[in-house]
Amino acid sequence: MNLSPDSAPTPLAPVGTDDSPAAGRERPDPHSPRWSARELRLLLALIWPGQLLVVAGIVAANAQPQIAQHFHTTQIAWFGLAFTLATILATPFAVRLGDVHGKRRVMLALAAAGLVGDVITVLAPNYPVMVAGRVVGGLYGPVAVLVLAAVRDLFPPRRVAVALGTVAGSVGVLSLVTPLLSGWLLDEFGWRGALWFLVVSTVVALLTLLCVPETPRRAAPGRLDWPGAVLLGGGLALVVFAAGQGRAWGWTSPGVSLAFAAGAATLVAFTVRELRVDRPILDLRMLRRRPVATVLVGSSIPQAAFFASQTILIFLALFPAIPHVSDGLGWTTTRVAVVGIPAGLVTFAAGVAVGAMVRRVSPRAVWYAGLVLLASGMVLAAFYHRDTAQIIWTGVVMGLGGGILMAGQQTMIVSVVSAEEQAAANGMSSLLTQVCLTLTSQFLYTVLAGESTVLDGTAFYRDQAFTHAYLAMGAVVALGLLVSLAIPALRHPQEADSGAAGHPAPDTRAASDA
Repeated sequence: MNLSPDSAPTPLAPVGTDDSPAAGRERPDPHSPRWSARELRLLLALIWPGQLLVVAGIVAANAQPQIAQHFHTTQIAWFGLAFTLATILATPFAVRLGDVHGKRRVMLALAAAGLVGDVITVLAPNYPVMVAGRVVGGLYGPVAVLVLAAVRDLFPPRRVAVALGTVAGSVGVLSLVTPLLSGWLLDEFGWRGALWFLVVSTVVALLTLLCVPETPRRAAPGRLDWPGAVLLGGGLALVVFAAGQGRAWGWTSPGVSLAFAAGAATLVAFTVRELRVDRPILDLRMLRRRPVATVLVGSSIPQAAFFASQTILIFLALFPAIPHVSDGLGWTTTRVAVVGIPAGLVTFAAGVAVGAMVRRVSPRAVWYAGLVLLASGMVLAAFYHRDTAQIIWTGVVMGLGGGILMAGQQTMIVSVVSAEEQAAANGMSSLLTQVCLTLTSQFLYTVLAGESTVLDGTAFYRDQAFTHAYLAMGAVVALGLLVSLAIPALRHPQEADSGAAGHPAPDTRAASDA
């Protein structure tokens, strides 16, 4: 894929960013309370590429049992871990290239690479080839980061919060349809049928990205900080690898300890280098500012807990009920998907509502509300998860909190960084969330294993395991709340581009935080 400025033509002009005469004649009034048809088309065009990562994750997770049995492998964890590692390695490069060449061009290149990886995966004759395909497919991962950064470039300030909330919150709707669809595909066509669906989905993402206008170039062309990128990607990869192998090898085993130590040392070397070079792959100087550091760290921890907690419901609902061995509910995949519909709808509605709320209420206050709701939902789910009604209403509470968090994170990032820093901030947020998710997931599996029984090589879980797992995820959310308490008063997203670049002005309505 050509990343030169003269590559593929742009079908649409950016909303509020293109200075060409033609664009000026068609540009909608950015101060109008009504959304133009053009803005709505652009919003729809960004949703699918931005959320395909979530769809792919759901389909891949449901397909793993069949894949493990087909290839007779005990290393099925690498099906997901290979994808995650590739995404981590690719993200810093993608962010830098997006700022230099335009985010649309880079997203198209990444989506094309992801398509190649998807095809390799579905046609793989053996498991090692399949893992290699997942590595290539993981290059699609940074598209989600660039989509969120592109929203700020393509919409006028008063639309940004709602647009971000809609794109982030749309995961709720997709999480309704995808489990139903993946269950049907797996039942009727097997794992290859489900993975062919991912191939088609990536093609659709490519086509929708062709309808997205190019974004402004926010960085001067120059030599990429390859040493910094290698240090960052290598350090994070070693940490994620160690976390992924901790349960299998033992947390105190030499291999895991060595990987953790090497990863930590590599990240220290990366930090030292990035603070000295003129054009870093990720600008860590932003983290010297308290608003940026607290927003990025405080938002990554609870989001990781929200995503990891979905695993609890999968084990609880799909595992059978075996006296004195397993306290699963024995549901079908389809039933799990149907029961999850109310929570998914609430997640989407909450994401959209956040965009409207932060016009009048401090983004920080909205964020705190989401954290409290999510933690409360997990505590309730710890004690009420034994029938359909209980899972629905506790899921709604968690979905409401999760929707607020996903959309609230984006509005807070917009509030604390300049437009020039947006992509870098989203990149750091994605990396932090991926690493936190890996560590949180391993913590979750360790908690579950404490109340498990191994029968014929499969671990089954008692009711106490699910109770402890939900409480553990609630504790992780509480940790995120503690970090978030250090977030200072934030200005509203629609005011973000009017102040000094990246240095938030005091929120004149900070009293609403109370």
